[in-house]
Amino acid sequence: MHDSQTGELERGRQVMIVDDDVVALSALDRLVRQWGHDVVPFDCYERARASLTNDAPPDALVVDVRLGMFNGLQLIYLAKQINPSMTVVAVSGFDDPVLRAEAAVTGASYLVKPVDVAELRRLVSELPVHSAVPSNTTVSSV
Repeated sequence: MHDSQTGELERGRQVMIVDDDVVALSALDRLVRQWGHDVVPFDCYERARASLTNDAPPDALVVDVRLGMFNGLQLIYLAKQINPSMTVVAVSGFDDPVLRAEAAVTGASYLVKPVDVAELRRLVSELPVHSAVPSNTTVSSV
């Protein structure tokens, strides 16, 4: 949420949001844009995965755990391979302790829908503690 040296919120981060529920996706998109971030929304696993592997990685990923026949945790694993310091947030309609633990192993935060807006804002706006990939470095596809 805050830069440890300046105490300011990080603004203008690129946030990828993936949710197959278009109403939830639209609501999250509007909310995160209101916080001053750029949003890259996807309503399906396949397009989000293609973007993660072919485009510049986002600063943060917010992904629904259940994406049709796919699991949002698969996107989290991929995102962390591309950029280990990326902020990742798994969201789910269920407080499943197994999924929560699996998300924690990847370094992802786990929020239950309806998400706590203040907590989501804090998570997507905070600077990573240690960036494994400098901001001026291009990451190749995996």
